[in-house]
Amino acid sequence: MLEKTYFQRVQEQTPTRFWINNPTLEQAKKAIAAGAVGCTTNPSYVSKLFNSPEDFGCVLRAIDLLLPYEPNDSIVAAKVQRVMVSRLADVFLPLYRASEGKQGLVTIQCDPYQEEDASFIIKDGIDSRRLGANITVKIPVTAPGITAIKTLVERNVPTMATEIMGVAQAVSICEAYRDASEQSGNTPPFFVTHITGILDDHFKRVVAGKTLGISPEAMKFAGLTVAKKQYTLLKERNYPGIMLGGGARKLEDFTELVGGDLHITINWDGMAEVLIEQNPPVVRRIEASLDSLLVAELIEKLPDFARAYETDGLKVEEYYDYGAVELFRSSFMKGWRSLLDLIAERRRMQ
Repeated sequence: MLEKTYFQRVQEQTPTRFWINNPTLEQAKKAIAAGAVGCTTNPSYVSKLFNSPEDFGCVLRAIDLLLPYEPNDSIVAAKVQRVMVSRLADVFLPLYRASEGKQGLVTIQCDPYQEEDASFIIKDGIDSRRLGANITVKIPVTAPGITAIKTLVERNVPTMATEIMGVAQAVSICEAYRDASEQSGNTPPFFVTHITGILDDHFKRVVAGKTLGISPEAMKFAGLTVAKKQYTLLKERNYPGIMLGGGARKLEDFTELVGGDLHITINWDGMAEVLIEQNPPVVRRIEASLDSLLVAELIEKLPDFARAYETDGLKVEEYYDYGAVELFRSSFMKGWRSLLDLIAERRRMQ
């Protein structure tokens, strides 16, 4: 009998579940074999495939087939994104069917340049949903995104609330989902992210070049501290949805959440494959918290931590421009721009 992987043992011994993020087709298959129950993608997904010869060939084929019929490069980009995500949906579909829809979900999020337009987000989500039964639409938790998620709940469309860096964002979207669900009677699958590693990247950017005297341990676990508070609050308030940890930048962004009734998505390279190779023991860490003195230190010396950590630290109108959200969105725009540049290049070649 083959030895069980780390992720399979996590699933056996805890309620924590493993998703794979932005995988190549081959990585998606490996992840399922290792215990993955779902797959996340974001607007940078296609650009991540440029270094995979087999997947990149599919990207080029999709672009070249679409160009003669579509003059708008942005529309071509969205359709290419859907083509590549649909391949993942097909790979995860047997898991979706075997679990009667509880597993095997695949997320999609398209044009990041349109995130301020609720009507666009709604239409885009409805169009993407047509890709398959196991497709879940990812939408940022900003003012227009909240409007979009409420509308999609009313239309019974599964959603994943993304770009959540602060506890206030999680509260806003859970209450919005609950209200829309009560009014419509619909309870489509709903996931509430926390983008831990990107939040840490933002904190590092804020403190760079400054002498603030924040302890290294406090900085290392700042994002996870916010994530654990969000998890606890969602459980205490019995909010709808499943929390999904994302934006991992270190192994602890997975292992420190193990034991929670939540899901976590990580990349294959440098993350999932490392944990499979290391095969560490399954340790319940969700209750482990940063020393209260270190949390107080972060609140005092790093105002952006306080904004993310406090339940009312951010107002809805501040979500879009909060530094960590902006950082995440900028990475999406860079990836989307790379795809648009490739489309323009292929158009010139025709």
